[in-house]
Amino acid sequence: MKIFNLRYDFDWSIPFREPYLGWLITGVKLTFLIAAVTSVLSLLVGTILAIMRTSRFKFLNIPAKVYVEIVRNIPGLFWLLFFYFVFPQILPFGLTDTLNRYTYYSVIAGILGLTVDNSAYVSDIVRTGLLSVPRGHIEAAVSTGLNRFQQIQYIILPMAFRTILPPLGTRMIHNFKNSSLCMAIAAPELTWATQQVESITFRGLEVTFLATVFYIGISLTLAVIMIRLERWLKIDVTSITQMRT
Repeated sequence: MKIFNLRYDFDWSIPFREPYLGWLITGVKLTFLIAAVTSVLSLLVGTILAIMRTSRFKFLNIPAKVYVEIVRNIPGLFWLLFFYFVFPQILPFGLTDTLNRYTYYSVIAGILGLTVDNSAYVSDIVRTGLLSVPRGHIEAAVSTGLNRFQQIQYIILPMAFRTILPPLGTRMIHNFKNSSLCMAIAAPELTWATQQVESITFRGLEVTFLATVFYIGISLTLAVIMIRLERWLKIDVTSITQMRT
């Protein structure tokens, strides 16, 4: 006896109709933009935090540790909501009105929120890489007359990033997927566009399927790129070692 009629007639033309197609294309562009900008900024901020956390000076070490501990223990969605709703209200009055009138402020808030969230985790990864650099290499750099900044720039960071490339790549892929959280603050990225199409057409399976394929495809592509980069760096290091011997 049939109890439920689960038949669903797919209409694959819906995602390719206007204005839905335009929304989805804009969503893809903004997804790439948010993911790329937040990855670069969080890598920069996370590296600075990691260097501060490994410093022997407490005025650098303590603030960085406090920042990382606070951010890691608060959900990433909170930072998106904070920068979208709270941050404009604590600015001077003129700036508050300017931000509230800006059409794409939700995108800026999403970038700020994801950067804050991701930078704390990147800091942990980079710090692990910094601590893994053999002490002998640092002493050799000191003996050649390099100052602390030059040691970090030419010796410590290049060696550290070769070590941390796999977990760092995984973290950046996670950050790409986290761009979908920006839907909560109405940033018109892909997930938001998908929900808009579904709310109007009441046929969300088609666009949700395409969005899922997009996220899976980009994530797998990034994973393959990171694997190839890791192998290339290993080959590069091996060849340099052989040339020296």
